This record gives sequence, C-alpha cells and structure tokens, in this order.
Amino acid sequence: MDVKAFQCSQLDKLQIPLVNQFYKQVYKKGVANKSEQVFVVKAKQIVCAARLKAVDDNLLLTGVACDPTYRQQGLASQLIRYVLSLQTETVYCFPYPHLQGFYQQLGFQLLPAEQLPITLAEQYARYNNRHPLLSMSVSSS
Repeated sequence: MDVKAFQCSQLDKLQIPLVNQFYKQVYKKGVANKSEQVFVVKAKQIVCAARLKAVDDNLLLTGVACDPTYRQQGLASQLIRYVLSLQTETVYCFPYPHLQGFYQQLGFQLLPAEQLPITLAEQYARYNNRHPLLSMSVSSS
C-alpha cells in the first residue's frame, strides 16, 4: 500500500469524538480533549492518530497510535513528521523504551529527566512511576 495515498491532517475541535472512537478501538487508553491539537492519518477512516498537548509553554507529543491493520507501513512516522513540520519549538515525548529507535529515526534525542522543564518533569515522574518511559525531545530548526 502506498503511504503517500494517505493524508495527514489536523482535526477540527468538533471532530475530537471521532479520534476518541478510534482510540477506544485500537489504543484503549487515549482520550483527546479540545485543548489538544489532534492529528490523524485517514484512509476512509482514521488509521493513525497523535496528539500535541500544551503543558505550560511546552509541547508534549502523546497518544501516537496506529490501527493494527496498517502498522509497519510508515504511517506513524509520516504522521509524526507532519506534526513536527508544523512546529516552531521543541517537542517532547515520553515513549516506552522499546520505541527509542523509532523516535530517534524521527530526530528525537534522549533527554535526561533532570533537563526537562519543571512541569514536564513532574508529569514524566507521574507517568514513569506507572511504566518505565524514556524522556526525549526534538528541536525544530
């Protein structure tokens, strides 16, 4: 399947329930709200999603999920590249350790938790308490 046939876009706030339905089906724990920027890849329906959450003056990439039928086709990479192309500031993420290579290929670098902005460091500590996570960031340039 040609990855270029899929379109990346930012969802309008009124379409947030659509991505929440998608999350319920494939991700189980993601819930988008209207304060976040939500990005998707669509075929006829949403097949991949990601969110940018504002944490004070910082951006946290979260909720990256792909329909299992469409995995291993580069759609999540395409979507994250699209999201990053629209940003002018550093984007942070807290991926599971087995995803380190995936995020590094997209330009993210490991960042010691002590170097996170305070509000992100607090959030990272809460998340990391439940599951071991990495702290990564990518600067736009």
